[in-house]
Amino acid sequence: MNVELVQYEIFAKEILKRVMAEEEPADLHEWMRSKLAHIGGGDETAGLGWVESFDWYDALLAKREALALLPLEQRRLVDWPWQSWNNLIDPMEPGMLASITAPDGQGKTIIVECMAEHWARRHHKIVFVHYELNRALMLDRRTARHTSIPVRALKSGAMTPEQRATVASVRPRLLAWDGEITYLHTPGWTMERTIAELRSLQADGRCDVAVIDYLEKASPSARQVKLFGSNVWQREADNVEQLKVFAESTDVPVIMVAQMSKAGKNTDAGRMDRNDMGGSGDKSNKANLVVLVRRDRDATGSYSNTVHVQIDKNTMGATGAFDQWMQPEYFRLSDISQ
Repeated sequence: MNVELVQYEIFAKEILKRVMAEEEPADLHEWMRSKLAHIGGGDETAGLGWVESFDWYDALLAKREALALLPLEQRRLVDWPWQSWNNLIDPMEPGMLASITAPDGQGKTIIVECMAEHWARRHHKIVFVHYELNRALMLDRRTARHTSIPVRALKSGAMTPEQRATVASVRPRLLAWDGEITYLHTPGWTMERTIAELRSLQADGRCDVAVIDYLEKASPSARQVKLFGSNVWQREADNVEQLKVFAESTDVPVIMVAQMSKAGKNTDAGRMDRNDMGGSGDKSNKANLVVLVRRDRDATGSYSNTVHVQIDKNTMGATGAFDQWMQPEYFRLSDISQ
């Protein structure tokens, strides 16, 4: 049988399988569109001829030169909040998927909160998907970060007049940013539902970058349960594939927060690598950037303020390791030299 016909036969069987799994029609349509683009040259924009590639690249270089002439605040770069990261990693490109991985309770969300706010200051519109933390806690954390008032005081209902004035000063300062953050609280949501909302926000011009906090908290869909049963790793792989397709089809960079395996929690910081990530290998395989993060325990048994950062995979350039400083009580991360 012709190779292309074999591809169509496999495609037809997968359609039937997904129909029997009662996949949502919109999700099925999106999957079919993506698959058809890879069968028989269905996507007319996919190919770039040899001669045309030089013209295309010359235009790209010209665009970069024009961008370099603009003041930094006008470039709309998806760069990083810390010089230590920028030393190794170029700004995120459209459609990239990055994975930030750390053991439970060691500050993964703090890292991506700082990233989201940095990008909002840089003209970007961010969608921050939080499957776990509720809105009140997300905004308490933001306020503590910008006021140095502990969350316990913010929650007490008994702040001093000075503290109330400090909190009030945050609003005009953050509203002066050129971008914004949409906080998308998604407890119990499936990845399909999450991505449908991201597509809607992107179509409305409200999603330049998406942050997923965090991958393992997405609920399985009825389709995933029927296709993969109790195999959590296969469900995770399917979720990563959905995020990857969303990023590449919309040119929206996606930051995906993920858990480290139990074994990885005990790995020496200097020996961390992608094998320490928990669950599906697709969290590493399909990501363009993999960053591993860990904090050691100090003499009291508490986690140290020193954060070990390992750039373990970087399709944009170098890998390497360095340390940063975290103030978890104020949900802040900074370079040690700052």
